[in-house]
Amino acid sequence: MDILFDNPLAAMYGPYFLILFAFVVFFTVIILALCKGLIDRTDRLGVPAIPGRLDPFEIAFLRGGSGEMARAVVFGLVQKGLVEIRGQGGQTVFARVGNPAGPGVLQPIEQAALGWLGNYRTPTEFAGRDGLVTHLDQYIAGYRARLEQGQLLNSGGNLQIFRPVKWTALLVILGLGLYKLAAALVHGHYNIILLIIFTIVGLLIARAVGQLPRLTKLGRVYLERLETAFENLKYTAAAAYTPAAEARAVPQTTFAGVDPLLLSVGIFGSGILIGTVFSAYNDVFPQRSAILSGSAGSDGSGCAGGSSCSSGDSGGGSSCGGGSSCGGGCGGCGGG
Repeated sequence: MDILFDNPLAAMYGPYFLILFAFVVFFTVIILALCKGLIDRTDRLGVPAIPGRLDPFEIAFLRGGSGEMARAVVFGLVQKGLVEIRGQGGQTVFARVGNPAGPGVLQPIEQAALGWLGNYRTPTEFAGRDGLVTHLDQYIAGYRARLEQGQLLNSGGNLQIFRPVKWTALLVILGLGLYKLAAALVHGHYNIILLIIFTIVGLLIARAVGQLPRLTKLGRVYLERLETAFENLKYTAAAAYTPAAEARAVPQTTFAGVDPLLLSVGIFGSGILIGTVFSAYNDVFPQRSAILSGSAGSDGSGCAGGSSCSSGDSGGGSSCGGGSSCGGGCGGCGGG
């Protein structure tokens, strides 16, 4: 017991230990980031060619996860004139109109979504246990399997390989912090606030860096290729639906059998609908990204392997900032 708390590390003066702790956190995070880079080696693969017939719903799933895919499916129904956005009982709802189109007009995923909508649904009902995303789970599983097979999404196997590395990094930081906390209390030192702050900040940084993104490196490059290839299409497709133009429920032109506006929504998101006759749809589902942005969208709508997660970049950034502010003016902690 004596050697456990009677050694140079346990007796180290508080400010000196904080400096050492900061270095341990820094190198642990660096190693964690390097290991994450080694898990995803798809940047060595060739970028897949753009197929002759694209599935806008699969692209939406690749770009933003199951939520984005579900919104793209519902927009397809709105565009075909089968669903409309209206106010009802003081709230906005998606209401079904007319009779469902035949199998030759609607894809199976659209038919499933139309059946789920019933007479009407509110936007808040899209998520949750009985939401549209859950109702379309079999199609989501198919999209995920194909994209993982093409190494565009990180698979559950990658998550399982990386998880022990992530937890080891977290345990190193937490273990060192708790050990010094216990040593400080044993020696009768109670100025441990900065030690607790450093431990929490270190864990937040490691957790943010340890988030494996949905998209692989190859997936990000492929999505960028799609955005570049269809950069002009998103403007020309939206221009056909400006209020000055003649509104029409079903477009007269298609791109390889797919409506160009629906394809653009799948690739770029519903932000491209602003200024068109479908602007109300974009208002119901506001986009976090800039209008007409070429960004790949959020990586945190859903994880490969079925778990949901959000990107930790912003969180990691704020945590780093916290680490910087805590690093200065250390008044001592846990010893000395």
